[in-house]
Amino acid sequence: TPRPAPAPLAPHAAPRKAAAGAPASQASLLAQARRQADQGDFQGAAASCAALLAADAASAEAYFILGMVKECEQDPAQAELHWRRCIYLQPDHYEALCHLALLAEQGGHASSARAFKQRAARVYERQQGGGAQ
Repeated sequence: TPRPAPAPLAPHAAPRKAAAGAPASQASLLAQARRQADQGDFQGAAASCAALLAADAASAEAYFILGMVKECEQDPAQAELHWRRCIYLQPDHYEALCHLALLAEQGGHASSARAFKQRAARVYERQQGGGAQ
């Protein structure tokens, strides 16, 4: 049975750290990639992310979007790879942690799923209690 497409990326999924200092072209590429992914233009979104990563190889949000694209294309192994890169670059990326927990659960890896869920819960609590920015 086909899985439903994930919900569009939430506006709060914007990069949390380098957003203020990111060059406009990088911010616009990120916004473009997000729009393309939301509209189902997965090739366009991947190309926009690739262009962004060519300019800034440490863009956690670009890897997050690539993970979403790969999930929509039914490629969970590549989605996981991108989301792991995302949390390597931004360990508190809540959405990536949640997606990794779900993938681990679906793959029958209960201990990994539990660890990702616990990390996501800690991030969520910190963001809620510390006045998320």
